Amino acid sequence: MVLVLGLLCWRVPTGWPYADDLLLSEGSEPYRHAMRCLLRAPDTMKRPEEWRTHSPRVRAEAPFVEVRYETSFRFSYGGHFTVGPWAVDVHSKDWGLQLVAPPALTGAHWDRVQIDLGGLGPAEVTPKPSAAENGHLVWTGLHPAAGSGTSSGTSTSTSSGAGTGVSTGATASPGATAPPGGTAGGRAGPMVTVRAIPPWQRVWAATSGSSEPWLVANAAGMTTWWVGSSLVIVLAALRARRQPVGPELTDIERSSSTAQWWWGVIKAVLGIMVLLLYKALTNIAEIAMDKPPGWLEYLFRWPVLIGVLAGWLLVVSARPKKSVQVVSTVIALAAGLVTVVPALFGLPARLDGVSGPSASTGFSVLLVLAAAMQWVWLAGLVLWGWRLAHEGGLLRPATAPWRLRRLGPALGAVIVLLIGWAVWSLDRKWQRVSWLTDQHVAGYHDRHVAALAHEVLSFAAQIPTWYYTHTWVLTGLAIVALLRARDLAPTVPFASPTPLDRLLLAAFFAVVVAWRQGSYVGSQTLAAIWLLLDIAALYGLLAVGERRSVLTQHFEGCDDSSPQLCETITEAERNHLIGLARRFRELTAALRAVDQGGGEAALRRHALEKELRELHRWRHPNDPRTGARRPLLPPHVNVVDVALSWGPHAKWWDNARHAAVLAATFGVPCSILTSWMSYSSESAWLHRGVYMFGAPEMLFMFVYWELVWAGAGLVLGALWRLLPGRRGPARAFALALAYTLLVGLGLIGSLITDQEIGNIVVAISLMLLVLTLTSLAMDAHTFRSEQRFWPNRMGLLLSIYQIRGFSAQVAYVLMQVVAILTILKFFVSGDARWE
Repeated sequence: MVLVLGLLCWRVPTGWPYADDLLLSEGSEPYRHAMRCLLRAPDTMKRPEEWRTHSPRVRAEAPFVEVRYETSFRFSYGGHFTVGPWAVDVHSKDWGLQLVAPPALTGAHWDRVQIDLGGLGPAEVTPKPSAAENGHLVWTGLHPAAGSGTSSGTSTSTSSGAGTGVSTGATASPGATAPPGGTAGGRAGPMVTVRAIPPWQRVWAATSGSSEPWLVANAAGMTTWWVGSSLVIVLAALRARRQPVGPELTDIERSSSTAQWWWGVIKAVLGIMVLLLYKALTNIAEIAMDKPPGWLEYLFRWPVLIGVLAGWLLVVSARPKKSVQVVSTVIALAAGLVTVVPALFGLPARLDGVSGPSASTGFSVLLVLAAAMQWVWLAGLVLWGWRLAHEGGLLRPATAPWRLRRLGPALGAVIVLLIGWAVWSLDRKWQRVSWLTDQHVAGYHDRHVAALAHEVLSFAAQIPTWYYTHTWVLTGLAIVALLRARDLAPTVPFASPTPLDRLLLAAFFAVVVAWRQGSYVGSQTLAAIWLLLDIAALYGLLAVGERRSVLTQHFEGCDDSSPQLCETITEAERNHLIGLARRFRELTAALRAVDQGGGEAALRRHALEKELRELHRWRHPNDPRTGARRPLLPPHVNVVDVALSWGPHAKWWDNARHAAVLAATFGVPCSILTSWMSYSSESAWLHRGVYMFGAPEMLFMFVYWELVWAGAGLVLGALWRLLPGRRGPARAFALALAYTLLVGLGLIGSLITDQEIGNIVVAISLMLLVLTLTSLAMDAHTFRSEQRFWPNRMGLLLSIYQIRGFSAQVAYVLMQVVAILTILKFFVSGDARWE
């Protein structure tokens, strides 16, 4: 994606007939007429590609009226575009810029024209610039392209962008007036022509979006990621049925694994329908056949029809109540009828828009079509979410299934809000595009409604894709539900997650937690690779944990065939373990006090050391062999380390649940911060305000980050006993490191392809901070029975870590906070290059 910025600054004499109109309100017709004379040719009144962060700034200072017009344009595909007075031609080999004055300025004196090519090297420049350095070109005193009037000069400035920055300035001559039609002697030829050869990254980014083979490859890459994630959870569900936790498969394990299996299958089918056929049906047909059938040219009909069918399949497969199924079927049939036989509703056969006096009726029909599409998809996802949670034991057993009388009004209210936002944003988009159009001419209202109808049809066609790209939430829910179902088995003999549970956690990490690299130079062909890398990253972390974690160590002097520490502890022995750890801390504190004692200190120290050695020898509390020689704990490991590694709860699932709640709580300010950073810029608000899914996406951004923090906390708690490190912050750092390594791989690709990297550094810092705070809270909760003896949890941590270790942890957290504030200051400042 390349950014073009334009600045046009000119002064017109107050004697110009329309000079006073420039000072009127932007909504007045005289103001728009005056601006049309200065900015537009009659055939370029509407410019969808041109964006304005604010209205033109007008200032009267006799004997001139000064007008500054700033505009921007981002393009990610080739073609011909008009930005301010500049014509931009994007081709596969070179890019061209031409300065073409509007009719009213063909007789103006151009005092200064300045271009910043953003690092591109110019291959051809006409006329010769007055100054040139590193793609920074300046022309002064250009002769008028048409007409003969002149006036005093004016200074202009230059703006630059991530790709090509363009800025111009002009002073209109006293004689350069325009008649009411908005022209002044015909359109002039280009005053300045620049041809530049961009690097391959920008060529690829600008042309891949309009190349049919790349479109198909991009759709196939996205589909592979989604289908691949579905395949992983389907295989995990099948293994869960063959490998139950206890001796037999329980009912809840069976129902949860069945629900996950069906969700994986349905998700894969929907992915092929919505992402591949839906996106690339025409392109696939053109590649596969010499002459595709004519009915494939109905570009809107087939995406909408496929979307309706996919949404209905989503509802039916969730096995709702009969009333919900009947209503959803009727709605889907009605939407399908509009799509297949549009003539019955006064719509054209191609379903590509409406026009003429029937535009209002067609707009209403298409609005109902969009609402029907919203119903089947929203209802389907809600029903599937309830089914996965209920059959996995995440809801109370007595929870009643969704009924129409409860589901209908709630979904209806949400759909009204979504449709209302879409129509309001689309109308704002029309106002942005046509702000200089004469609204008093005949047929303006019909054109307005026809444009809205076309946008609503496009909105209906994009609803399935938008909803499907959020189905990863249900995939994560399905995995959590199956983990919970396995935890509810009557007998859970495992102190740590089983190999199947680890596979589920790795899939959960890949789908919910890991940074998802969007695309490289506009292509997601390699998206499936990231699924494998994310899963491999967690398995790599577990491989390190096998060697470095406390509970996977063997007793001193024992070989690898001997039991690990985690295999010698049962969940019922947790209270005894906490008692031993507390006694160890008391003895070490007394030992430090003895060092400062008097003459009897040596005898006292000997007794303390003897008891400490006994605590270092390991024995089950119910071991009948009281006289047997007990093995020693591994070197550099004590009972406090064992207790902290075991976690605050007896079962690993409870550790996971507790850590998820803690991470979500600590992550609330982080979610607010990241959401604000994503939409804080003026251009971001400008684009979201005219985007049909703008408001839902801004709300979901906060939810997304909360799910990321909670998911990271769940993985941290579930693998608490398997992660490397003796203290909680060390485990948090290990998981954050795996997250960071994946981000680093994505960053390398972004640097190679010369594209923006987003707020990756902030995300890494916040992930480490949230996990560190979660781990500290987990360690404090491990010894919660002692909370009554301390005024606050900080005092408890002081006792657990001992003063030196605790001081290090405080400094560690403060260092992270300072780093985040420093990074945030960099991004908020105007000097930040990465967005």
